[in-house]
Amino acid sequence: MKRNKIIQTTLNLNRFTFWLSIVGGTALILYIGYLFIFPESYPDIKILNDGNISTFYLCTECDYTAKSIPITEVGSEMKIWILLRLATMGLLFILITNEVIKILKSVRDYKTFHNQNMLYFKRIAKYTLAIAFFRTINFVDEGQHGIGLEIGFPLDLLLFALFSLSLSEVFKEGQLLQEDKDSIL
Repeated sequence: MKRNKIIQTTLNLNRFTFWLSIVGGTALILYIGYLFIFPESYPDIKILNDGNISTFYLCTECDYTAKSIPITEVGSEMKIWILLRLATMGLLFILITNEVIKILKSVRDYKTFHNQNMLYFKRIAKYTLAIAFFRTINFVDEGQHGIGLEIGFPLDLLLFALFSLSLSEVFKEGQLLQEDKDSIL
């Protein structure tokens, strides 16, 4: 009985994260979109790029030694890129959370080693690789100097994708063992 209680708690936590991500992500995208459409409403806000492509900050008192550009000077192409990048990474995170919820439901219902779990883990790996792509390549508005390209290597996401693919294979083997067990009985 304890097993189901832990899985149910984890499932509820993932559902909460799923809905919080949808609401919070939508609010964030709408807020940033509003800032980009009406930048003159907030002339103090700057976009800070500290050299780490996975970070994006809106700040009012940025460090002068760091790269920061007033939001009023950011080009429309850069604004579209930032919104597209944030929205896509947020959507992929929501899809990953949804796949985890499906896996937890099947484990809760004692259908741990069915074919769908293997596919869910493969989808998680694909979504994680897509997020890694968006974190690998970033365009940076450098003000008067134009747009720069930064390339990074998100090792954490690549390892998570590899881990998900490994779990997919583990569940595939588990499914084969379950079929052997059922055929013996």
